[in-house]
Amino acid sequence: MDNKTSYPEPCLEKQLKGHRNGITALYFSPNEQQIASGSLDNSVLLWDLRGTMRSYRFQGHDEAVMDVTFSPSGKYMASASRDKTVRLWVPTVTGSTGMFKAHSQTVRSVQFSSDGTKILTASDDKIVKLWSTDKHKFISSYVGHTNWVRCARISNDGSVIASCSDDKTTRLWSLDSGECIHTYKDQRGHGTYLAWHPSGCYVAVATSQGNVKLYDIRTHNLVQYYSIHNDAVNQVAIHPSGSYILTGSKDGKMKILDLLEGHPIYTLSGHSGSVNAVSFSTSGDYFASAGEDKLVFIWKTNFTEQGNEKENVAQNMSMVPRSASQISKTSSALKGRNQVVKKR
Repeated sequence: MDNKTSYPEPCLEKQLKGHRNGITALYFSPNEQQIASGSLDNSVLLWDLRGTMRSYRFQGHDEAVMDVTFSPSGKYMASASRDKTVRLWVPTVTGSTGMFKAHSQTVRSVQFSSDGTKILTASDDKIVKLWSTDKHKFISSYVGHTNWVRCARISNDGSVIASCSDDKTTRLWSLDSGECIHTYKDQRGHGTYLAWHPSGCYVAVATSQGNVKLYDIRTHNLVQYYSIHNDAVNQVAIHPSGSYILTGSKDGKMKILDLLEGHPIYTLSGHSGSVNAVSFSTSGDYFASAGEDKLVFIWKTNFTEQGNEKENVAQNMSMVPRSASQISKTSSALKGRNQVVKKR
């Protein structure tokens, strides 16, 4: 490979074992010293990443935990469950600090707004809802989806909500007015997860067909399309620089996509079974993956080390990324510590 497209490969640093069933969600604390994981075993585990690898188990949900997140300050965690509730926790031995029934069916996703004052939820009851963090007071509903809502996320500036549903649409909503601004339709698969680009101009949508789509919310154009997995993409995470996307798939693989080059640069394997959750740390120096095998892997990112100039471009988003279609098969493999890293 030439220098332009060669990257230091990510390396697996830690494996965390403690859940009794498949893991559904991961989220780093803002200070990167802890990571929370949610599982089908009805619990949230909070792992200390500072050397001890000790974990605290938070129990209270009656059914599977579908999503977990930290507040921007790191003071609280929130978890969403099949038991139709959202629970708030203090991320210490203190534990539970509150619970509210958020929906009439499974709560699939939960997120704090960037100022920490609001909580966004999405559910199988087809509705997206906004709540106040303080006293968990209901603020508004976003109604229009005609099937389960898999994921809903607020843009960094707090003005727009994006949601994806089994009704094969991804919708943009005005947070304040509650109106649907735009609907992106997919003829084949449905969105399983989505993430905002740090610029606030793009939304990445993972699909049940093994694809990742990047939409420009200003023009509503599909600006990038990656057909990269052999089964559903369960989650996507965007690097804080805005230059890379990390995917986790039901096919047991993860991919790292270079958004400015417009193609995948790595395939990572190591998990047995579906990769259900992926997450970057706040700085982007680390990322985590987890899935059906009940294990959390912590990885050192590394591949950003040669991409500083590129990251500045991505930060400004002054160039529209080139679209990517069918990607050629992997060329070379690097094996190590229970994982395989493949260069594209």
